[in-house]
Amino acid sequence: MIAFTCDVDWAPEEVIEDTINLFELFDVKCTFFSTHHSLILTKSNRKLFEIGIHPDFNPLLKGNSAKSFEDILDDILDIHPEAQGVRTHTMFQSVILLQKFADKKLLYDANNFLPYQTGLKPIRLWNNLVRIPYNWEDDVHWAYGYGFEDCRMNIDEDELIIFDFHPIHIYLNTENKYRYDEAKKFYKNPNKLLEYRNSEVPGTRDLLINLLKHCKNNEFQTHKLKDIAYQCLQNNF
Repeated sequence: MIAFTCDVDWAPEEVIEDTINLFELFDVKCTFFSTHHSLILTKSNRKLFEIGIHPDFNPLLKGNSAKSFEDILDDILDIHPEAQGVRTHTMFQSVILLQKFADKKLLYDANNFLPYQTGLKPIRLWNNLVRIPYNWEDDVHWAYGYGFEDCRMNIDEDELIIFDFHPIHIYLNTENKYRYDEAKKFYKNPNKLLEYRNSEVPGTRDLLINLLKHCKNNEFQTHKLKDIAYQCLQNNF
């Protein structure tokens, strides 16, 4: 089983739309974890796309937020009331948060990252929240020093593989932290960002397109995370 996810991370509309267009081109499903209101996401094709939430609790750690955990959750759920899943920004997590997710009637949590590991399985927690691990992320791929010629995962095997991309890295075709560090001062200026797009070596965009082509050409069925969660609850994992 293959699933694609994207952490939106406050990307501007043009950057989000660029990512959506790629998934639509190849007719591949994706779960977006959203940080903010996006008209592009709101209007997106729900046959292909699921919208989850991507709350940021880091201001609480820094002591510069007057909001509580629950306030932050409520704010993003007000924007995306249909959301059934959550992955927090920077994978911030705790037992208290897991219970709050269940209290808010969320179906699943996707915070558990296991880079390049095989044998992934979702599990049902004590509060009936489903925890879905994932095993690939674009910025971690370059943190390991890996190139983007391949993802170092065998997507042809009968394994659960869950990818996590970021629209900003797809847009920039990021291949290392140095390009992103240079470009991010123009994060809200899509035209300026294009000046920093990598065209020299394989990058995040190239890898994603190759994966999407492979899925389409081989007629792989892709999945939204909520569907994986429902299968777990039906004991199909």
